[in-house]
Amino acid sequence: MGVQGLWEVLAKACHSRSLKHLAVVDGFEDNKSGRRGFRVGIDASIWYHHAQCSKGGKNPQLRLLFYRLRSLAELPLIPLFVFDGRERPKVKRGSRMGKSGSHNLTAGMKKLLDVFGMEWRMALGEAEAELASLNRTGVIDAIMTDDVDAFVFGARTIIRNPSLTLTGNKCNPALNSEGKASKYHVMVYTAEQILVHPDVAMSRGGLILFALLSGGDYSPGLKGFGPQIAHGLARCGFGDRLLAAYEDQSGIGFHQSLRSWRAEINLELHTNARGFLLRRYPSLSLPENFPDQQVLENYANPMCSARVGRQGGGALRDSGNPHLSKIAGFCENHFDEWGYKSVIIKRFRDLMWEAAIMTILRRAALDADEKEKNKRLSAGGADLSVRGPLRPSRVDEIGTPAVLVKKILDASEIDRYAAAFVRREPRNSPATGSDARPLMQRIAGARQHVSTDGLLEYRVEIDPAQLVDLASAGIKGKHPEPPTSQSSRGNSKKAAPDPHSVLRLWIPASIMRQVHPGLVEDFEAAEAAKATKR
Repeated sequence: MGVQGLWEVLAKACHSRSLKHLAVVDGFEDNKSGRRGFRVGIDASIWYHHAQCSKGGKNPQLRLLFYRLRSLAELPLIPLFVFDGRERPKVKRGSRMGKSGSHNLTAGMKKLLDVFGMEWRMALGEAEAELASLNRTGVIDAIMTDDVDAFVFGARTIIRNPSLTLTGNKCNPALNSEGKASKYHVMVYTAEQILVHPDVAMSRGGLILFALLSGGDYSPGLKGFGPQIAHGLARCGFGDRLLAAYEDQSGIGFHQSLRSWRAEINLELHTNARGFLLRRYPSLSLPENFPDQQVLENYANPMCSARVGRQGGGALRDSGNPHLSKIAGFCENHFDEWGYKSVIIKRFRDLMWEAAIMTILRRAALDADEKEKNKRLSAGGADLSVRGPLRPSRVDEIGTPAVLVKKILDASEIDRYAAAFVRREPRNSPATGSDARPLMQRIAGARQHVSTDGLLEYRVEIDPAQLVDLASAGIKGKHPEPPTSQSSRGNSKKAAPDPHSVLRLWIPASIMRQVHPGLVEDFEAAEAAKATKR
């Protein structure tokens, strides 16, 4: 998507990385955001494009969006979805664009984002331009997209959408450390590497020139100028000079500088003096009306909040959590083929419990950070920025008590707090209670797996009883339970586990150490005891 041939050129400067490793190490552990998560911006319209390939059952496109959101929620990511705004260009690739928000998936997508507690915003113009601005100013850490235009707009880091089946990934799949294509890995591109890689060597100005010559969403480019010639001229530095002239344009002076700029490019085409072209091109020359001023502006100064002095919503709020009861209710209302209680609860064991656990752990980790800040204040410290993972003592453990689980994942609790805030009434604390069945039971093992680039993880035993109860509260019984024979179809392979039985999940060690140091201490002591007996 976007500029023709640009992804193929940039492929030399990208690297493959486990998405889980990136989210945990760069997001949770480095904690640059102060929110124990990696902030990623996503253009909603690209997901619409992917969803069109989903078939079968009721609302197959919404079903794919649901699966993608729950996959994001399983990691310490803080997503921000951005929708195209009213002031986006009216024509792209020669076709008139529909009204912003007119896509038939928009209403359902926004509802899904709300029940998952994920933030979304409307761009002023194109979502990619808004996201590039937010990435450039440090509001988000990366953009997850298949549209290379984001780099032309000034983005600093792009993560290609994870999937081995997407057309754009098939020719350059993400590989694990064993050199095998991996659905757990993503291709990561940075503006820094694009600039310094000797075989790419393009600045933003170079990317803009490449787009103008090779063609993209706003123009077909120049006949005879393909990606190779565009890349060679960009490496000569002509794009930097064009961007500098645009940013410092002063009427007649700008047009005069363009004339001399075109003359130098034409000379380079005819002589290949700098040696970045494959050969000389004596028959090629830039036309006198190049570049189109509107197309140049679309790339160099795209319509976005920053262009009109706004902040685009400012820092991410990170105030939402998955509402298990509302998510269950959404599934009941939209996925008729499995929208009845017994199957929703059974499927949530694989689809939602890991996402719920990660949400609880990240929120508990933020509480641990606050506890650390208070300790520093009490000790007279001035530096309250918490960087790196914490390893508190058992005494200072935050843990995952039932009261915290309910506070985070229970929509009724959230709604009650919101109503109290609106009325300015005192906010009551959730009722405390004993944990007859603790959420986190024990650590049963450890691993460093190729799917996570060797990230240390613990095998944690989870009692899902609380999660089952929370999700069940949102199911209204819209669909009667099918006959036993139908609901158990496929059991010839393997019977589904009891929804209340213990679940084992691989959870990053750094997160467990910060939230449940007692469980980690018990596991390490048991492992040490085993080692002495050998």
